[in-house]
Amino acid sequence: MRIQDFISSKPVTQFGLWIGQHMPRRAGYGLASFAANIMASRKPQLYWTVQANLRQIVGPEVDAETLHKMTRNLFFHAGQTYYDFFHSVRQPPEILVNAVRIPAEVIELIKSNQASGKGTLLLSTHISNFDLAGLAVGALGFPIQMLSLANPEAGFHILNYLRAESGFNVTPITPQSLREAIRRLKSGGIVATGMDRPIPEDRELIEFFGRPAYLPVGPVRLAMMTGAKVMMGTCHYDPDEGYSLKVVYPVEMMRTGNRRQDILANTRRLAAILEDFVLACPEQWMMFHPVWPDMSE
Repeated sequence: MRIQDFISSKPVTQFGLWIGQHMPRRAGYGLASFAANIMASRKPQLYWTVQANLRQIVGPEVDAETLHKMTRNLFFHAGQTYYDFFHSVRQPPEILVNAVRIPAEVIELIKSNQASGKGTLLLSTHISNFDLAGLAVGALGFPIQMLSLANPEAGFHILNYLRAESGFNVTPITPQSLREAIRRLKSGGIVATGMDRPIPEDRELIEFFGRPAYLPVGPVRLAMMTGAKVMMGTCHYDPDEGYSLKVVYPVEMMRTGNRRQDILANTRRLAAILEDFVLACPEQWMMFHPVWPDMSE
């Protein structure tokens, strides 16, 4: 069994939920550090996948020892965010809304879109505690459809259940759920989905940090089909200030009449925003899958 399959398995996810619900933060962070040290010393394939992604971001000028420390730090931050997420689930909305600092203008923009009948497409990134940020947004009471992986590992079913408990309408990506998302956006509703999960099945590759990458083009297709307002957000962790949400809005879709070229050009524009997000905190980009075609798991 691959280690990433083990980590995302149902028993491990259930164990992580138990830790988050019963252990104090100091102990939870200690376990995260212990697990990160094991990953950094034993170097399974997942370690090399993460390091290869980081190498493309930071460039060849970063020496091997620094890159190793960055990889270890990324695994630690992942453990830290999982603890904080599991610790926060099932908390009352008034606590969840304060778990992540959300700019007031983001809330007002969503309300403004709803009032004008415009759909809102929320694009998230796998940076820092994106799941906790989702809980905080869900606690605000907005009805949101979340498009999730079509065939998730067993542990992700638990995560999706927890997201649904927090008010999200979680729908794995299928033709039926996409039709539902289109109807929702055209009627002024809100749909959320990821922007940076690699999709090797896509026939199109998007330039990302100077090389063609497996970034999804589906979000742009959805935006262009519905005319929805696009907001792209990222969660960031600061030791002194905690978690905060940053949003780029609006991301206008270019329309030249050449649909294929418009999809590629607009996805590249989103990729440029993602580059800025990742460069601001590369050790918080929790991408555990190969992003570029010549990487192997």
